[in-house]
Amino acid sequence: MTFRGIAPTGRPLIIPVFITHRGCTHRCAFCDQEAIAGAGSLPDAVPGIVEKYIGWSSGDRPVELSFYGGSFTALPVRELSEYLQVGKDLIARKIVGSLRCSTRPDTINTGMAKLLKTSGFAVVELGAQTMSDRLLTEMERGHTADDTRQAVKDLKEAGLSVVLQFMTGYPDETPQDVATTCRALIAARPDAIRIYPFMPLAGTKISQRLQCNEARFDPVAAIDRAADIFLAAQEAGIPTIRIGLPKDGIVVSPYPDNLAQVVVAEALAKLAKRGEREFILPAAWETSVAIARKSGRFPADAKVVYL
Repeated sequence: MTFRGIAPTGRPLIIPVFITHRGCTHRCAFCDQEAIAGAGSLPDAVPGIVEKYIGWSSGDRPVELSFYGGSFTALPVRELSEYLQVGKDLIARKIVGSLRCSTRPDTINTGMAKLLKTSGFAVVELGAQTMSDRLLTEMERGHTADDTRQAVKDLKEAGLSVVLQFMTGYPDETPQDVATTCRALIAARPDAIRIYPFMPLAGTKISQRLQCNEARFDPVAAIDRAADIFLAAQEAGIPTIRIGLPKDGIVVSPYPDNLAQVVVAEALAKLAKRGEREFILPAAWETSVAIARKSGRFPADAKVVYL
């Protein structure tokens, strides 16, 4: 049997506007968006951000304005309306083609999904993190795996594409938690996923527990489990559009700079261990194949074709 790797296709120019922590009902145990993305931008700053990004970019990719870093659909009504109006104005002026946002699963319902669709949104990213209710409680997420399942259903019925964001390696995560997530991911069938191995950010509740030796974190396990989720998505025909957080604002990382390539290499090594010997892979994975071969866990006689 031949393994066929899936890479994202037709990727737009995504212009990120960060609404750092706004709309969030509470602070999750692992989260510090300001450390990752800064203080965030108000609605009146959005057109200038878009103009700068378009000025820096080249080519004729479709442009997508994205609201990241908070819980977009939980913003106060007036503030949400202001962002929606800015987005609709930019679409009307043909400066951007569509909108995207990230949000909590428990802030989506049929009415909100329809509002996003009619306001020019094409994609909604849900911070699922895990599909293990036990681990969601540990993370202090405040929602359940069923909330994620229902949100995916509501968004898809409204005609929106769905990206699920997952975290691996959270302290005291178990292999069973990851297996639960993999099964649920396959059943939910999002259009794409992101994988964010856990990052111990200073000042968060979980980092304080780690410093007091009340919890354990293993970055090697985080990479291994990211590979498991990556493979589950691949085998279900679901592409992964990003692995790892942006480096900006993160002083020290427990992961290699080429984290995404290492995770893909780990996934390929797992396939080889299962007995797979024929691979049709995206050309962008060539470095990952080299990493896997260097580890000694990807056989020299494996047949690899790049597309």
